[in-house]
Amino acid sequence: MDNPQEPSKGKALFYSLSFTGGPIGGNVNTITNVLEFKKFKPLTKRRNVLALRGQVAYITSFGGKEVPPFNRFYLGGENDLRGFDIRSISPVTFIPQVVRTPITVSSNGSTFPLAVLVYSATLPGADVQSFGTVEYRIPIAGPVQTGLFFDGGTDGVLSRSGLKLDPSALNSQNCLAQNPESLVCTFPTAKISSQLPLQSGTNFRLRGSAGIEFVVRLPIVQAPFRIYYAYNVHRLHQTIVAPQPFINPADIAYLKATTDPLDFKYLVTKRINEIQNTPGSLNYFEPKTTFRFTVSRSF
Repeated sequence: MDNPQEPSKGKALFYSLSFTGGPIGGNVNTITNVLEFKKFKPLTKRRNVLALRGQVAYITSFGGKEVPPFNRFYLGGENDLRGFDIRSISPVTFIPQVVRTPITVSSNGSTFPLAVLVYSATLPGADVQSFGTVEYRIPIAGPVQTGLFFDGGTDGVLSRSGLKLDPSALNSQNCLAQNPESLVCTFPTAKISSQLPLQSGTNFRLRGSAGIEFVVRLPIVQAPFRIYYAYNVHRLHQTIVAPQPFINPADIAYLKATTDPLDFKYLVTKRINEIQNTPGSLNYFEPKTTFRFTVSRSF
């Protein structure tokens, strides 16, 4: 490239390989690969510049360990997909957990601690990400420059081995003595899988944003100050509903046998239906437009 700060022509190919843990110590073992390509082509009698960038990254683990969430990939922000919030793009998975819900069993206010298996939606991050950018840069006057851009990309989970429950949560050996709070011990009739499910339509879902930005290189410090507006042409905007909560049939049978029939019908049954018919949810509402200030260049 002809200029490291404001290139107008040339190409650049970058590859990095990094690792943590293993022989250098630590409790996280990861290997990260990043491949990036940039190209700048002058247009309109070398006044304007067409800038292209593409990047692919992959992270994996070794030594019997998994990639922790804080090492995984999350797209979004001024350095990749400008129209989306920083580190907001990720697949969605559901984590089962035990919730002790007090349920009223009689008209005098007595309660019973009912165990409920609920599912919480969470963003685990990705092990693969890929995105690209097309910019048409136009100098206005002096240090002021404008540009039209399109960003597109996706991320997702390629290796499902990192999306599994802790084995202790599924331990069914000696439930009463060693592990009474494991999921299997608490809900023996529930079909609990060690593999966490991914919400359909969130893994490797394409995103795209298009817009315009203005860049001013500040004097003295020579820092690029950016203002941009982005319109997200492909986004996720929906309420993601978790699987239905599960209650042990044995607990329901116990309540029916030990509760007054009228109280069971009008208090217990009503509350149980409310619990089972109100699963958790995640409002995954990505913005339609974004207006943002930042001090950096996209690339």
